Amino acid sequence: MARGIWNPQMRLWRDVVEDYLYISKIRINNKLCMFKLQMNIIQEMLSNTDTIDGYKELEEKLTEDVKKGEITKENFEHEKEHIESEIYSTNILNKALREVVDGIVWKYFQHNRAILHMLADKEPIETIRLDQGTINNLHEFSDVFLAPDAVAIYNDITNFLRVGDVTQIKEDGSIEIIEVKARKKRGRRITRQKERMSDLVQFFNTGYTDYDGKVVKIMNSSIKQKNYLSLLRDAIQKARHKGLESLLIGKHLIVEIVDLRKAKDADKCISYFESRHKTVQEEWSKTKDFVHSSFFMDKMDYSKTCAPFSIYPFDIGTITDIIMGRLIIRVLFNFSELLRILKKSGWSIEDALIFKSEDEIKALRSKRVRDVSFLKVRKRPLTIDVPPGLIARMQYELLSPSSVIEEFEEIRERGLQEDFDLCLTNYAEDQKIWN
Repeated sequence: MARGIWNPQMRLWRDVVEDYLYISKIRINNKLCMFKLQMNIIQEMLSNTDTIDGYKELEEKLTEDVKKGEITKENFEHEKEHIESEIYSTNILNKALREVVDGIVWKYFQHNRAILHMLADKEPIETIRLDQGTINNLHEFSDVFLAPDAVAIYNDITNFLRVGDVTQIKEDGSIEIIEVKARKKRGRRITRQKERMSDLVQFFNTGYTDYDGKVVKIMNSSIKQKNYLSLLRDAIQKARHKGLESLLIGKHLIVEIVDLRKAKDADKCISYFESRHKTVQEEWSKTKDFVHSSFFMDKMDYSKTCAPFSIYPFDIGTITDIIMGRLIIRVLFNFSELLRILKKSGWSIEDALIFKSEDEIKALRSKRVRDVSFLKVRKRPLTIDVPPGLIARMQYELLSPSSVIEEFEEIRERGLQEDFDLCLTNYAEDQKIWN
């Protein structure tokens, strides 16, 4: 507690988030549960916004106090460190709550990755406040649930639904994206899209689609994608027992797991991970491979391509500990090894970001991520511009390189050699993985 602001400890919030996650999974077909769950999460996020605002105001006041000499610089630094820690924890909580709702979204949208990617391709709403626009949105959100055959998602508490304010999903599979005008009187509905998802996919596939200045194509795939999540699940169980575990997958991936309930000594953690898979890591170093380090928590800032953690095939407690930061999972992804795997499969590397000079990379920083050529591969007659999101899936979903190659071959065999900027894939077998 800091000067009248009570922010419950994360260990207390962890159990609340676990209960929300449980309801989102077990009661997904109970519309009352889905309504009340979202209303509770909206309330939590509004309260968290007030908490963050309160801490920021407190920091401003303390800054003035230290200038006036009313508190010492040491006390100020101590208070500032506490405030920054509380703001960080509150932001983690908000991200965890969004992950819970994202799981509901994926189930309602039948795990249609391509459509969700399109709906998420806008700037996110980072903060929600109790203003008139929010009140109008809540009225519209509640009205949808009054219909006997419909449920709704309040878009601003998700990562994926960034178009409109409320999304209505009917029992027959039809969807409606609703925008609500922010004014004192109730805003009227503005229907942006009302088609079955299958029709929407078919619409995109009838030809070239001009989307945000780019030609986009959606391809339906019957490939059953392979991943290593079962290996990760087993490794997590070992980390639960002894606090630490390290998993080597092929020669392209090392996953390091820390259970903060058991592992307390940072030096021991570092020593343990440095001692694991030494032969492989020394080989990486010898060949000067490009190895990218990231944490699972990073995905919560980059969600439009990857499935939410809330639908991973893990038990509810494990998922909760991942999204609340109690289970730390670090991924070491060898990008150079991936290029070698692609070459062995007959795909030549036409271009890659890691080959560019420092000056070339600096010139790209002003561009949007999706406008930067991350990796370009070719097998006659097809050239594929590989999006960064596919690489992210290999890191966070532990997607197998063989599945990536299989998808490339499917595109090539289908003769998709038209002039398009972006090809999004919807995988019919995705539901089996995430269910």
